[in-house]
Amino acid sequence: MKSLIKKLLRLLGWKLIKIRKPPKPNPYGKLDIDILKSINNCSGILHLGAHRGTEAEVYNWFGKKVVWVEALPETYKHLKDNLYFYKNQRAYCALLSDTDNQIKKFNVSNHDGACSSIFEFTEEIKKSEIWTKKNHKMVDRKNLITQTLDTLIYKNNINPKEYNHWILDLQGAELLTLKGSEKSIKSCKSMVIEVSKKKFYKGGVLWTELKNWLLVRGFYQTREPNQDEEDILFLRK
Repeated sequence: MKSLIKKLLRLLGWKLIKIRKPPKPNPYGKLDIDILKSINNCSGILHLGAHRGTEAEVYNWFGKKVVWVEALPETYKHLKDNLYFYKNQRAYCALLSDTDNQIKKFNVSNHDGACSSIFEFTEEIKKSEIWTKKNHKMVDRKNLITQTLDTLIYKNNINPKEYNHWILDLQGAELLTLKGSEKSIKSCKSMVIEVSKKKFYKGGVLWTELKNWLLVRGFYQTREPNQDEEDILFLRK
């Protein structure tokens, strides 16, 4: 019924949206100048781990076309709604990994699913003061089918050369996704990855392993992370 109402409203030039707490202003307020330069100089952006696409206006301000990928179907619907007026930005729903067509249990977290992951929280993190203070926990699990980034790009006729700046925020699954992008990554010139020095997720990749994997493929980090979890820019040599 809701889908029918949405279609009817769009035919009449109206849009039905869900009322929720607005995102914090300027999601890139703390970015360094090198990241801003990478966004400005890229041909387009590939944002993996889209959530609701709060950065869409920033990308639009830079005049960049964007491909977003979000794993959770319900969040993906909201993402598409949020991108409605950005005609140069498109979204896909896929659980990215290093293999295709595997059924995986995807853990959905509280706090609007911001920490949702293919992995569970570690016992160490569950007992930490910062974790208990924020009351992070998994509240649901969904069976989702995996897809590699290479497959998603091929099936949707996406030219990876047109999206040569990547952003990965995948809650521990960054390396799995990169392993599934061996073809596409050849077109990538820069990427921003949320890296972890502390083991937040069981099986999630840690900083040293991720850095070494990218170094073999011609990427170097612009700096070392200062916090347990932080966005780091990688550039191709």
